[in-house]
Amino acid sequence: MLETAEQLMVEDLYNRLLDSLDRSGLCSSVRGRFFLRSVAVNKARLKRMGITHILNAAHGTGVYTGESFYAGMNIQYMGIEVDDFTDADISAHFRPTAEFLDEALLTHKGKVLVVSMMGASRSAVLVASYLMIFQHMTIMEALTSMRKKRAINPNEGFLKQLRELNENLMEDGQRKP
Repeated sequence: MLETAEQLMVEDLYNRLLDSLDRSGLCSSVRGRFFLRSVAVNKARLKRMGITHILNAAHGTGVYTGESFYAGMNIQYMGIEVDDFTDADISAHFRPTAEFLDEALLTHKGKVLVVSMMGASRSAVLVASYLMIFQHMTIMEALTSMRKKRAINPNEGFLKQLRELNENLMEDGQRKP
């Protein structure tokens, strides 16, 4: 049985993720129409995959494929600038990116590619925040479901911010303890 977030220290979360890394595949389907990947520059492949939305979790910080790069491809783009450092505040992006992903999946019935430099930390944390906010998963359910499909390795600072999100969602009554 999985422990609740308050029973887990950030270090425990981090160690559990490291213990279960599966390093197979560069582009992994997570929850059907979500795809996590490192940099997305192969336009032909994006078209073949049917990608309709791209969330770039490293916009301006190493992945320079802004909205103009995908012009004429009928792809909606959202880029956020956040460094993959333990002291970086990614939590400010949880709600806006979760709403972008939710709209892409529900309203547009789209396929979403979530990218960052390695596709393992920033992008994984943003997908986890979506799963927690809109799919009502706990932090461990979100991370475990992603980990089954792809090697993820969020930094400890990002895990701490996810844990705080989990606690806030539980306090707001959006999640069972």
